[in-house]
Amino acid sequence: MAEAKATIYTVARAVGVSAQTVSRVLNGTGQVSEKTRAAVLAAIEAQGYRPNAVGRSLRASRTPMVGVLVADIGNPFYARLHRAIERRLSGSGYSLMLMNCDDDARIERRQLELLRSYRPTGLVIVPSVGSSLSAADLPAYGHVVSVSRVLDGLPVPAVVTDERESVRAAAEELIAHGHTELALISGPEQASTARAREEGFHEALARHPGRRGIVRHTDGTRAGAQAAAGELLGTRPGPAAMGPTAMGPTAMVGFNALVTEGIVSAIMAAGLRCPEDVSVVGFTDAGWMTLHRPPISVIDQPVEEMGALAGRLLLDLAAGESVAPGPRVVPSTLIRRGSVAAPAMKIAGPDTNEERS
Repeated sequence: MAEAKATIYTVARAVGVSAQTVSRVLNGTGQVSEKTRAAVLAAIEAQGYRPNAVGRSLRASRTPMVGVLVADIGNPFYARLHRAIERRLSGSGYSLMLMNCDDDARIERRQLELLRSYRPTGLVIVPSVGSSLSAADLPAYGHVVSVSRVLDGLPVPAVVTDERESVRAAAEELIAHGHTELALISGPEQASTARAREEGFHEALARHPGRRGIVRHTDGTRAGAQAAAGELLGTRPGPAAMGPTAMGPTAMVGFNALVTEGIVSAIMAAGLRCPEDVSVVGFTDAGWMTLHRPPISVIDQPVEEMGALAGRLLLDLAAGESVAPGPRVVPSTLIRRGSVAAPAMKIAGPDTNEERS
């Protein structure tokens, strides 16, 4: 005798709940206890039940799709973020559509228009630099949550880390080791993340008269960071060169993992050592940082927590719950490793023969 096909009703009977409860679990809507949700998901798995996504989409005003639009798919941060969102939405009945915009507002707009055509239930977005996303666009995407970056005037919930405070702590760490010439190799100037981190950098310097800070903006890539750090270290000519006898800053803070990689590459290209010649603190941990000798000190951004929270906020919105707009801050942690030490060399000033330690 042929085995009966699994349906929403066979799942409901196995658990002892209504078909509506199973539907709420599948759609991530309404109030369902964790115990019931787990039992429904177990029955779905045991019976091999697969919802008819096409039929559901035709009956609904929106498809069970959530767009995840990131600024740079080449940055490991976004791979980790996507995985965390995907895990949080697992079992909810929603599928994810990953999109990349290379931090270009024009590409972002094309991706948003593509997503709009699918009538999605939601959108999780890391806005591009110069993003054109506005409040008028929001209804087309159902429910919107911003991650990492925020857009002024966009009334959506956002998940961020404590950018300003964490970079201020990193700069304070370098100053405590005796560094007087510091550099922040930052990201795109217009990005909210860059602005917040620069504020923290300058706040730390303002607390310690006699310390000098330099900020260089980049496109957030390894190549861009290597070029900017290389100029400051005197490895190539340019307007950022500090003079014929200058060696540049003795400490640098990186904007992200790729930028930190570019800083380390510039130090090596200049024939210098970390931390003997240049101390480094990165932003967002990456596997290679522990393999470097010595391991790189880093502001560890809680990527998985940020992604999980973004996914939860989206599910809450989809379930009709009230979610206030504005940022939710998930704190980062400064991990001290071996890439920070007291400055070992004296640096000649750009316009004088006087030496400064």
